[in-house]
Amino acid sequence: MKAKILHNRKKDWAVKTAKEVSDFLKASKVQEVPKGADLTIVIGGDGTILYNKNELEGAIFGIGSDLSHICQSHADTWKPRLESFLKNPKAEERILLSVSLDGKEIAFAINDAAFLSRDHNMLHLSIGIGGDERTFPGDGIIISTPTGSTAYAYSAGGVAMDESLEAFELVPLAPFKRAFDPLVISAQREIRVSTEEPCHLLIDGQQLFQLKEKTPVTIRKHKRKLAFAEVQK
Repeated sequence: MKAKILHNRKKDWAVKTAKEVSDFLKASKVQEVPKGADLTIVIGGDGTILYNKNELEGAIFGIGSDLSHICQSHADTWKPRLESFLKNPKAEERILLSVSLDGKEIAFAINDAAFLSRDHNMLHLSIGIGGDERTFPGDGIIISTPTGSTAYAYSAGGVAMDESLEAFELVPLAPFKRAFDPLVISAQREIRVSTEEPCHLLIDGQQLFQLKEKTPVTIRKHKRKLAFAEVQK
């Protein structure tokens, strides 16, 4: 097996753990490589996984803190869990979001895509799902994968979904008179979003796009999936 390590260099514990993991891989006769890996070990927390999403290869094994939901282990639990994976390398595939503008993909998301007001005023949103079109005023909307359902979407009133589901969750942000309730739909459906005002489109809390008013954005299931290492906890 070939593995690579990605870590948050701004966190002392992550730097220390990265060295320990590297030594462990060497002792386990796992080749450490810069690319072409069967396993990517990400150290630093959920945000480190999201920040490095373009560098992820093979199965993902995350080492984070008590606040982490995506990561499978902490700094004091990673060794037996990584060891169990190396002995029985199984992974769970999870869906991603594809975000397109004018028919061209501009980003993909592990967690979510959020449409937010640029000036703290109310947005007037139009949400299309298949042939159904709904409009409502509010502060914005989050469109989440099952992986992201325990993050921003959950804090905003959504439900935590099983990560293996092929579904999207739409969670409105402060909809006027609660005109739009959180909604879970099949990932086979295509979602269209536009706003009457300029807005921010925030992908995984990392990538920010400034959209003009009435810019049509299409969200669908990405053609690829991301594999997360299954571990014994």
